[in-house]
Amino acid sequence: MNLSIAVNLISVSFFAAIVFTGFLRTLAKRYKFLIDLPDKNRKFHKRPTPLVGGLGIHMSMLMGLIILFLSVDTMIYDQSNLLSTVNSSLEVENDGTFEEYKVSASRIDSDLNASDTFKVTIDGVGTSIIVTRNSAGNFELISPNGELKEYAFENGYLRDLNQGKVIRVNTPSSGSYFSLSSTMIAVIVMSILLQLFMILDDVSGLSQKNRFLIQSLASVGVIALSGEYINNIGFGLFGWNGELGYFGVIFTIFAVTGMVNAFNMIDGINGLCSGIALICLLALIFVGGSSTLNYGILIAASSIIGFLIYNLGLFGKKRAVFLGDNGSNFLGFLVAWTCIYYSSQPVNLMSPVTALWFVAIPLWDCMQLIIQRSYNGKGPFEGDRDHIHHIVFDRTPLSGYWPLISILFASAILCFVGIYLESIQKPIYSIIAFIIFGLFFTFVKQKMSVRACSQK
Repeated sequence: MNLSIAVNLISVSFFAAIVFTGFLRTLAKRYKFLIDLPDKNRKFHKRPTPLVGGLGIHMSMLMGLIILFLSVDTMIYDQSNLLSTVNSSLEVENDGTFEEYKVSASRIDSDLNASDTFKVTIDGVGTSIIVTRNSAGNFELISPNGELKEYAFENGYLRDLNQGKVIRVNTPSSGSYFSLSSTMIAVIVMSILLQLFMILDDVSGLSQKNRFLIQSLASVGVIALSGEYINNIGFGLFGWNGELGYFGVIFTIFAVTGMVNAFNMIDGINGLCSGIALICLLALIFVGGSSTLNYGILIAASSIIGFLIYNLGLFGKKRAVFLGDNGSNFLGFLVAWTCIYYSSQPVNLMSPVTALWFVAIPLWDCMQLIIQRSYNGKGPFEGDRDHIHHIVFDRTPLSGYWPLISILFASAILCFVGIYLESIQKPIYSIIAFIIFGLFFTFVKQKMSVRACSQK
């Protein structure tokens, strides 16, 4: 990962989020659209507040991605994980000096048993060239005079096998390419559609059934477009190797939908949902190391920070904005699928179990509340003030930003625990520890709630 490119992407995405969020806030105020009104029941903000933060984050991310594609060499892979398009810069030696060319190659035919054929376009050259890689690994093309030319490329030298001429060519290292997979494209497309549908929830309210349907269909869309799903949970048990087979499709839809709702449910105080998403993304950057995949995570993280400037009132309380259900659903969807992708083959940057630590607090809080509400005869998604953030905010001495800071600090610690357990490469230890920590979280949360009720 190139540091200067990373800094440029961070800067562009951060300031784009500030600009887009401010612009959308102005539009929402002017046309009285996507405005959240206080109700003194569960919405205690003092003034009507636009629900456009998620849209601002998403728009700045899309701009950041455009800048990314213009800044780096890219490889685009299809659903079968075959290289379909390469956009690259090459330096070709000519009389002792190097000239740079922008080259784009698109696969037009694929036969794994014989050859690959590409349509190659070079900036400054009027016509495209059809290049075929033969069974020997050499490249064949038809020259403008109709002659069949064959070239071999090895160790930075392009050799004309017909005439013996050798040309030195500098190509980017394989690790410098940003690889755009079908999974990334599918997540981008389906997250846009999910957020657009969730705007309806912010405007008029959707039934829980319809919300689940939309959230599930978004994951179905990603799976259908990319073929990506959780096919192994990362650890074996009692002779089972963890393989899920086609059941992994159902498991993935259930897991992503659950995570989307967990992020939506924890969006109860300013900065919490987006802050936890930010910490998760930073943890993913850490496990990603120097991988160019981290460019996309940097764009998302910087966009979230730009939104937080408004959400936390750093531009003044009157300029505050909220994520809205559209924003919390988008962030949950983005985080869930990014964790799946980072733990999938062939990326394999972490174990699937490690991803659980990155989203531990919203996951534990959601599961505990669903069980508690069901036990008390309530609907699993019926609103109340028994979330972890409500308990910390209402039933502890902490006030101001401290409830937010304390929960985010705990989330960061849990991420480091997950990363440490990842480093010892014992996924079974990690899942056991995750369950123990989750039970401890539930115990402490319940004790805090009971103690507060007994003091009333």
